[in-house]
Amino acid sequence: MNNDEGTTTPQPPSDDSGAAARIRQLVARVKELEGRIGELEPQAQQADKWRSQYEEARASSKAEREALRLEREIMSAGVVDAEGLDYVQHAYGKLPADGRPPIGEWLANRDGLPKAVRAYLSDAAPAPQQAPTLPSPTAPATVPMPKTSTATVQQPPPEAAAWSAEAIARMSPAEFRANREAIFASMRTP
Repeated sequence: MNNDEGTTTPQPPSDDSGAAARIRQLVARVKELEGRIGELEPQAQQADKWRSQYEEARASSKAEREALRLEREIMSAGVVDAEGLDYVQHAYGKLPADGRPPIGEWLANRDGLPKAVRAYLSDAAPAPQQAPTLPSPTAPATVPMPKTSTATVQQPPPEAAAWSAEAIARMSPAEFRANREAIFASMRTP
């Protein structure tokens, strides 16, 4: 008897015993399973392709989130220039990874920073908030009355105040991405 591969298999004895029937049944089952494997192999390859794409997207997303976190911390330290952001990230990346402090701590130690990084930091260190001075109790408080005009149009608050370091730090990554250009534009204007 010839099988699919062109080889001959020995003929079972003519007495069609139970063992020969079982062998034929098993051979048929093997052929059925081999056919099924042939059908499923392309699907398995497709699943592997999707899995690798998922892993790439996951790694890319993690890297983007980390870069955004670093950018936020650098901006909250006072680096507002786009070139400065890039250079500070570069300088921070050159530190040895095993002894590298968090970027916020690194930027807080202004004396230990490279001169080029210090050049991009804003000169105005965060001043401690002082209590407002109250008028002396002996002088009467006079508050000038606002001028009334029917032609006066209320002006919206300046947009630069909307992009304070605190406001930026409270943003979600998606909000920051959506407003990134406006934030940088407001920081570039004098």
